[in-house]
Amino acid sequence: MTWQVAVAGTVHRDDITTPKGRTTSLGGSALFFAIAASRFARVHVNGIVGSDCRPEVHAVLEGLDVDLDGLEVSELPTFVWHAVHDFDRWVTSSESSEEGCDPTWSTELPPASAVAQVLFLASMRPQFQQRVLGQSRARLVGADSMMVYIDSDATAVRRLMERVDMLFLNEEEVVGLTGIPDWRRAARSLCGAGRLRAAVVSRGPLGAACVTHDMLLERPAVAVDDVVDPTGAGDALAAGFLGFCAEQERDDDASFAAALDAGLVCAAHAVETFGTAGLREFVARESVTGAELHGLDEQ
Repeated sequence: MTWQVAVAGTVHRDDITTPKGRTTSLGGSALFFAIAASRFARVHVNGIVGSDCRPEVHAVLEGLDVDLDGLEVSELPTFVWHAVHDFDRWVTSSESSEEGCDPTWSTELPPASAVAQVLFLASMRPQFQQRVLGQSRARLVGADSMMVYIDSDATAVRRLMERVDMLFLNEEEVVGLTGIPDWRRAARSLCGAGRLRAAVVSRGPLGAACVTHDMLLERPAVAVDDVVDPTGAGDALAAGFLGFCAEQERDDDASFAAALDAGLVCAAHAVETFGTAGLREFVARESVTGAELHGLDEQ
């Protein structure tokens, strides 16, 4: 049996505008991660959602190897994120939000999440990430953050960073966290701080890199016909990386190249459509193919 994966993060309603149009759909870091990681291992979702979106969450995850015991349902509305993506600089040119139920999450992990061998602390308030981490017995812990938290409380983000194995950031975030303008040197400077062993740096259309104290591994992005919406690509990258580690039951440096490749494949499918649709279709298709191959092996 492969290692199991727990994710703590957000389940949101995303109001997204890109050069390809505008749409509102279910999203959030925990949802994108859970969909992608379920391709490799059983995933336990932890977070909070409003009762207004509960049926949609179950519909999106139906048929995937995802457990929702850690997802609290609130009578308050689901958090809404409004974002406009700039495809020239590959950043959000404007953001705003309606917090809804997010600040009321208890951050309590059910037993299955607490003992999962892999934990991903998706982008959310650093204090929530710390509370979740304190309950986990995971052997491999990854974490993400956002510029809004780095700008407002970099000390809290760095304190968390020293308690995890892997940090998943984009170029702007790793530079902002360290103050070092070169992202490669910035990422390397983080490795060895406390428990931190590696930084995975997403670079938009240029791909991603895995940086350790002794290694710099760069990979190009997987080609897609058309980039529609980059929302969730970083979460999908982390999910593919950590999900691959769970499937292989490995977390040594020698496994990182294949894990990075797996993450980039998931990220590519996340950007092909608005919301989770492209990623969901890809994972469902891969699950069917895998089941068919398993059946042939047993014959």
